[in-house]
Amino acid sequence: MNEKQLFYDWWKGNGCRGISYCENNYRKICSRKIREYLKEFEEENKSKHKEKNKQRIVQINDLHIPYHDKKTIEVFLKFLQDVKIDKLVIAGDLLDFYELSTFDKDPMRKYNIQDEIDQCYEILKEFKKYCPEIHFIKGNHCDRLRRFLWKNPSLASIKVLELSKLLNMDTLGIEYHDFEYIFRKFRFTHGSIVRQESGATAKAELLKYGGSMGSGHTHRLGFYIKTDARGTVGAYEGGCMCDLNPEYIQGVPNWQQGFLVFDFDNDRFFCQVVPILDHKFIFGKKKYQ
Repeated sequence: MNEKQLFYDWWKGNGCRGISYCENNYRKICSRKIREYLKEFEEENKSKHKEKNKQRIVQINDLHIPYHDKKTIEVFLKFLQDVKIDKLVIAGDLLDFYELSTFDKDPMRKYNIQDEIDQCYEILKEFKKYCPEIHFIKGNHCDRLRRFLWKNPSLASIKVLELSKLLNMDTLGIEYHDFEYIFRKFRFTHGSIVRQESGATAKAELLKYGGSMGSGHTHRLGFYIKTDARGTVGAYEGGCMCDLNPEYIQGVPNWQQGFLVFDFDNDRFFCQVVPILDHKFIFGKKKYQ
């Protein structure tokens, strides 16, 4: 271990004290080097603090496993390998829970609930390889499990049937949120409003709740920005990563695949809406396909 590292360990262990204290109590190097090293430590701490204030958060939503678009997920994983992010927010409806819906069900459907859970767990493991921090927000399809259990109260108290337990989120190190995740006054949620056009839902969500936010639910990409005397706020719809032609939809749905990239600098943020077309998208100067 070199002298700088030895001094650094001593300095940290003594509460990061100032020049006078270090000169009087650390005798292994001269005063000139103490001042030189302390200056370096101070610059490094400033740099780390500055970087901590800058955060890149990616929002995805509405995969609807097992109706997810496997090719789109593969391309998105290439993006995660390339681009350093601080957090991944999964803003609802990661699973579909078709079997637990109240709608008429196709008896020939090839998937069951365990299939959905197993596929979901494997995808979460892949995400975790590249994302140090993942936040999972429950969506209305995810909530089908809770509604089913409440209709069968003898099962509702069994802890292992909770969604976070079924997906082993504690083991994976994923944070579960029932309704929303707040980061520096910015609100991530699944959303509960649906309007017919892109951006219209974002507007309705913003006017209902106030403040900047990212949501899913509509399977559309869009945004709405508003400025008044209090400043500028924005709401963003994150599209989807599910199959755009699922077996339960007739016709062509007004859905768009994509995701949102938020770059935070203190309390300010900048959002990039990233459309995915035919399993291809561009971020920065690179094309992913």
